[in-house]
Parts: sequence; structure tokens; C-alpha cells
Amino acid sequence: MSGLFNNLVWFVGVVEDRQDLTNAGRVRVRAFGVHPPKDEGLLPTQHLPWATVLDGSYGASQVIPKVGDWVFGFFVDGREAQHPMVMGRIPGMNLSFPAGSGQPGADGYIPPESLEEFGAPPLHRYVSGEDADFGQTILQQSLRNRDISMANGDTCDEPPVMTPERNLDNRVIKSKNGDNFLVLCDPVENEGGNYILLSHSSGSVFQIDPNGTILIKSFGDTYNSTEGVECNTVKGSRHTNIHENWTHKVETGSGKVWIAGDFDIECENFNVTARNTVNIKSAVKANISGGSIGLFATSDDINLVAYDNIKSMSTIGGFYVQSLLGDIHMDSYKMNLYSTAYTKITSLGVPAVSTQTIPYIDATHKGVEINSPVLVSLTSLGIVSISATTTASIHSLGGTNVSAVGKVDVAAGGTLNLDAVGITSLDGSVVNIGTVTAETSIATLTAIDTLRGPQVALASASPSVTEIAKVVNPGVIPASRPSLLGGNFVQKQNPPMTSFMGHGDDSNTSV
Repeated sequence: MSGLFNNLVWFVGVVEDRQDLTNAGRVRVRAFGVHPPKDEGLLPTQHLPWATVLDGSYGASQVIPKVGDWVFGFFVDGREAQHPMVMGRIPGMNLSFPAGSGQPGADGYIPPESLEEFGAPPLHRYVSGEDADFGQTILQQSLRNRDISMANGDTCDEPPVMTPERNLDNRVIKSKNGDNFLVLCDPVENEGGNYILLSHSSGSVFQIDPNGTILIKSFGDTYNSTEGVECNTVKGSRHTNIHENWTHKVETGSGKVWIAGDFDIECENFNVTARNTVNIKSAVKANISGGSIGLFATSDDINLVAYDNIKSMSTIGGFYVQSLLGDIHMDSYKMNLYSTAYTKITSLGVPAVSTQTIPYIDATHKGVEINSPVLVSLTSLGIVSISATTTASIHSLGGTNVSAVGKVDVAAGGTLNLDAVGITSLDGSVVNIGTVTAETSIATLTAIDTLRGPQVALASASPSVTEIAKVVNPGVIPASRPSLLGGNFVQKQNPPMTSFMGHGDDSNTSV
């Protein structure tokens, strides 16, 4: 270099190549008046010297001029012109061709890849206010969501994305073609402003408006991931509207929802699955209502306990209890059975095979027993009938009285025995022995059975409980996930179905 830096040669040129394999951010520039025009073919682009681009940001925001940009600089080595340096870009030179750049109508020094920018304003649309209908602005405005319905019945509108306005104070950091950009808007006196906008060519946007409201909108998918703790605090309300599915999963820890007010869930089907225990607590009252309600204990008991009364009512149906292999016990201080039609107690008399010891050992017990240490009373305003196929026994350690306001008929199809250790007395206005009375005792008993009406015996093939309880089988309980620190992968299942539990495609299980 002659004269060191005292003989600098200044130039204006156009960038033709920026693919610097040394990754130093250099460009090849064809300097007007120094290098011959490209179309003459005397100096191909690959033979131009690499120019160093001066960076006033000291590496904080390095920008490499793109092909077609007009730049201003100097040759450090003067007229030897082998060591160019670019000081900056000359905006607006894509609006007209410079003198001497080529023959009229020819592209001259304008590289073909930059022809599409010819005539475009050099300032970004968020500075000049022009070309507001270009890029993603129309998409962002047309797909703005309004009247978004919330779960509480309210609606809300999505804040609008800021549109281009002429503001020469705006600072814009843009990509090469200007479709991806960051706008830092300073407030304009009496005209608003003061916002930050980060916009992607797809339409996805991050925005802070003049009121400090933040809008994040994605026209694709959104992923949030952290390797640490995430903490969200909302001083006001929070509303979420999801058009498709929503899932929430906690991999290894526990979950808790705390709400000071009411908690309402509205859905089509509500399913809760727990691999262990489900607890539902209410300080005042718990109400469960449904078209049909089923309770199914797959391996243990169903317990109903009340501090006061347990009430059960069926409006138009019946009350059915069935225990095929167990007992039915009802203990109370007082017990009343009342029916408007009839009451039947039937036992098939099969001897019990049982290990029961409470309230007493009942192995081999059979039949129907009514026991009271004080009184057993059978009262009817109509007929009381005691009938036995084999033997009927009335026994008392004290006295036995058979009394009727009308007649008392005692008849036997075989032998009639009257026996007393003490005195036997027959007393009446007329006593007939060995004669046929006008009204036989057998006929009288037959008339009594007729008054009872037809009675259907309950056999083992026709149990009294015809309405069988049905509930939905909960199916296989999902297995517990193995711990990250190791452990067994246990598959929990319901106990095997017994022969008394039905199977069907409707997943109903008879109990």
C-alpha cells in the first residue's frame, strides 16, 4: 500500500456476491468507474475482491448487505483497488438506474436476483406506512377472532394486530425480504404509538400494545417447555377456549386444585379412574342425581352410614334386595313392615351351610322363624290361616287359648286326638259326639282357603326378586406408572367375575 491511508479511493458500487466461505461477512462489490460492467464479461463476479463490511454495532447486530444493494466505501490500498471496505448501504437506489450503469433498457450492474425489488420503497412498511396490504397484515386482520365464547357465558375479542402507519421514529429490525421483522414503535405526539411488534411471515405474532396488553398468536402449533419450575400468577380472571381436545398429565408428582368459590364441570360423560381410593367430602350436603345410578363394589363392601336416618323411596317402582350367597340382616330399635296389598315371607327350607357365629351359629338352620321373648301377635281384621303340608305345632309353656267370637272348627282327615294331663271340658248349649253336623269342619276350612284367593308358591326356579341390579363394569384399572427411580410395574385388575355376574356387549354387569 502506498501512502498508507492517505490515498484512499472512494467508490459507490453494487453487491454481487455475499457467500463468503470464511464466514467473515464479506461481500464482493462491483465499483462503478473502477470495475468494468458485468455484461461486458471482462471481470466475472468471482474475480472481484472481497470487501470487508464495517460493523458499527461491534458484533451486537451484524448485518451483511444483500445482493443488489448499493453500497458506499473506499479502497484502503488506493488506486490498486484490491482491499475494499464497505461503510454502509445507500437506500433508494433501486428506484432508478444510475448514469453509466449500462445501456438504456439493460440491467447494467443490477444483479438479476435483485430485480424483484426494483421500484420498491427502501423503508419498511412499518416506517413508511406504504404497502399495508402486503405481507401477513391482511391475514392477521382477516383471521382476528371475535365473540370468543367463555365457559361462564361471557365473550371476548382478540386484540387487533398493529397495522403499518407512517412513523419515521419507528425502529425496524427485519429479515432480508422484510417479511419477518421486529418493530419498536415510539409514541407519536397526539397520534398514539408506543408498541412492540414481532411478526412472522406465517402471521404468527407477539405484540405489546400501547396499554401494555400482550397478544401472542400462532398460526401453527405452540409448544412451551421448561426444565425447571413454571409459575403463573393472574390477578384478574383467566379464560380458556379450546375448540378441540384438552388433556392434562402429571408424570411423577401429585396434583391439587384449590378454588375459593364454586367449581362447576359441564360435559357429556364424566369419568374418574383411581388406582387406589376416591374420597368425596362435603361439609353440608352431597347430592347425586341421574337417570340411572349404579354402585358397584368389585372386591369389598358398600357401606351406607348416616348420623340420622337412611331413607329410600321408589316413586312408581319397587324396592329389590338380593343376596344370593350371603345374609340379609336388619337390626333396629323398632321395625314396621307395611304394605297396601299383601306381605309374603317365604323360605325354601334348604339347610344353611354357614360359618356365621353372629348373632348366632346358624349352620343347618332352615325354614321361617319368628322369635320374641315377650309377645308374638298375629292380628287380622279378616282371616288368619295357618297351614302346613305335614305337621303344624302350637306349643306353649304356659296356657294356649283358641278363641273366636263365632265358631271354632277343628277337623282332621284322619285321627283327631284331644289329650290333657288334667281336665278336658267340652261345654256348649248342644254337644254332638259321633253325629254328622249340618256344617262340616272340612267344608268350613275349604271355604276359608277360598277366601284367601289363589296363592302362588315361590319355588327355587322362580325367585321373588325379578329386577336384578345392573351397573357398569369399570373395566381394568390402568397400571401404575413405574417410578423414575425404579420400581415394579404393577397391573391392577378387578377380581374375577362370578357366575352370578352377567357379561354383555353393553358392558353391564349384573350383581
